[in-house]
Amino acid sequence: MTTLTTATTTATRAVTTTALRTRLSALALTSCLALSGCGAILGEGDDDGGGGGGGGTAGSTAPEPSASTSATEQEPEQEPDDRAPAEVLEAAADATVATRRFTIASSAELEIATQELRFSTDGRIDYDVPVSETTIAVDQDGATQEVTILSDGESLWVAAEGTGVPAFPDGATYLEGDATQLAEDETFTPEDLLGVVYVTRSGAEATEEGTEEVDGVETRRYAWTTTYAEAETAAGEDAEAFRTAFALTGEGARSDLAVEAWVGPDDVVRRLAIDVQAPPGIQLDGTYDLELSDVGEEVAPPAAPADDEVARGPEAEALLEQLLAG
Repeated sequence: MTTLTTATTTATRAVTTTALRTRLSALALTSCLALSGCGAILGEGDDDGGGGGGGGTAGSTAPEPSASTSATEQEPEQEPDDRAPAEVLEAAADATVATRRFTIASSAELEIATQELRFSTDGRIDYDVPVSETTIAVDQDGATQEVTILSDGESLWVAAEGTGVPAFPDGATYLEGDATQLAEDETFTPEDLLGVVYVTRSGAEATEEGTEEVDGVETRRYAWTTTYAEAETAAGEDAEAFRTAFALTGEGARSDLAVEAWVGPDDVVRRLAIDVQAPPGIQLDGTYDLELSDVGEEVAPPAAPADDEVARGPEAEALLEQLLAG
């Protein structure tokens, strides 16, 4: 039987992989830092381990919506939709990962035997410019780390603090780079950040639970229960993206996932909630929550940090390259 220590190491390693695949740019500072959707793993044959990744931590708040036309003005009202829930949810996966501009607030909280793991992602993103004003936080049994990624389409700034984070040159808060470094990163895609939404493809038995307004958009709420293994299979050719965002292995793959999805009239998931219900004998408990707002709206670029907070020059550039390379 895998020990808790081994399980925790496995979880951390898995979170690292998730981080490097789903970072907006520079989260590979330490062994468990991630800008991502959420990730969780239970070691093969393990009865007491797991892990998780990215979304908004408890008490965190998403940034204020960007100044633009309101969602109620941009979004079509819900019209009669005679599609079955399964058909809507199938379309929702593709529509959501196709989005290029949004505000994200997501959180994962997992208990692994006696250990706790929390991840958060809160921010605003425009993949085409690119613009980012995003903060990622990790808390593993009190060892905390936080990374902020700013990009205004021309420049890139990365700040980091917490356990195991190396000091930046001259005591600076930010490393400066070029926005093209972010745009050219092959993991800087909505699919890498939002891969967990492929869980909606497992909603063959979902039921519609009425309508609810989310971010000024009238959505339809769907609910269903599946196992992790079934959700992974249902993701089909996108199973790897799903696993990168949210991975349960070994006995943990038998866990039930109680899923709720709030889908807008454009088929984009505005809110997703997953409750992990582990099988008997598996000491794993957790939740994953994701909310998207300001979908498709203009994202105002963040203000540049003060000059005296920014490290430049060969040493800073080398460190930033290292972070981006993971």
